[in-house]
Amino acid sequence: MMMIKPNYKKAEILARKFLKDSKVKGFPLDLDFFRKVYNKTHNTRLRIKSFSWYMKKYNLSYSGMIEFINSEDGCCFYSKEEEKAIIIYNDFLNNAGRIRWTIAHEFGHLILGHINNNRAIITRNKLSEKEYNAYELEANTFARELLAPMSLVYYIYDCLGDKISIDSIFGISHEAAQNILKRMLEWSKTHDYSKDTCLYVQFSKFIHSKYCSSCNHFFLSYNKQEKYCKFCGNEFEFKYKEDVNTMKYKDYDISKNKQVLRCLTCDNEDIDFNNDKYAFCHICGSPVINKCLNKNEKTQCGKSLPANARFCPYCGSETLFYEKGLLKAWNKKQEETPTFSFDSEVPPEEEIPF
Repeated sequence: MMMIKPNYKKAEILARKFLKDSKVKGFPLDLDFFRKVYNKTHNTRLRIKSFSWYMKKYNLSYSGMIEFINSEDGCCFYSKEEEKAIIIYNDFLNNAGRIRWTIAHEFGHLILGHINNNRAIITRNKLSEKEYNAYELEANTFARELLAPMSLVYYIYDCLGDKISIDSIFGISHEAAQNILKRMLEWSKTHDYSKDTCLYVQFSKFIHSKYCSSCNHFFLSYNKQEKYCKFCGNEFEFKYKEDVNTMKYKDYDISKNKQVLRCLTCDNEDIDFNNDKYAFCHICGSPVINKCLNKNEKTQCGKSLPANARFCPYCGSETLFYEKGLLKAWNKKQEETPTFSFDSEVPPEEEIPF
């Protein structure tokens, strides 16, 4: 008897190819958008419908629906003659993440060729036990790599550590998120994710997106040590936005030695920019180099910081410019900007891991 083994690699490659071809930039994925992409690139017209819709259309009860498709989650029907396919999901389940997984799983059956001329639907009574199990494992692998690619989970975990919330970031169930995180940690011991650059390049902005819920500031941070907003001191959250309305805080040009080009108090420009010891204006005595004021012996920071930083992004402490009143509080000194593009913020070249 021929052994039937799941082809995990094939499922991973096809899921990643689909992500790449779709040209999406962030998560959670809009699965209806993927349906449209599929319809443009395949001969089959795909629809995604709920149990409720199907039950009403064909006058079925809930129990009759489950018995008909032999599943409590969903299924995919395929008609070669009509060149049509339909994914049906159980909208009675009170778990949006599980529903999204079901749709992606059934999508996997379709993309992987499990549903073809001879097989209009995947059910236990139409396949051998080994064949059915192999197909299910392949479809689950496809769903995982489509909804929460392992390499992206690795990169985000590397940035956020234990604070990572896979379920909310990728829009999957808590159970699925825990399984993915556990597997990622196991695989990271032997798998070199730094060489897996394809998805990193496509989703680099997504990976390094940060958001401050206090002052509504979105930005990119390629330094994983930055944990606090430099404008209000609030701890960052992970959140992705392609283009957003956000606050724009006035910045000040600085020299190679981190001095502001003009004193923020008296507007003096006669500053010795070649001397890194020149830290205070010789006219009014105001500081010209901004730095962290953390004086705790164990956590002392003291880093030089951007001129518009009110708080240290590494430890959350106040900065010298803010303490001296050279910078007003973020909510008193802000400029509205209609749109904001991440393209204006270029990551330091040496900090990109490829």
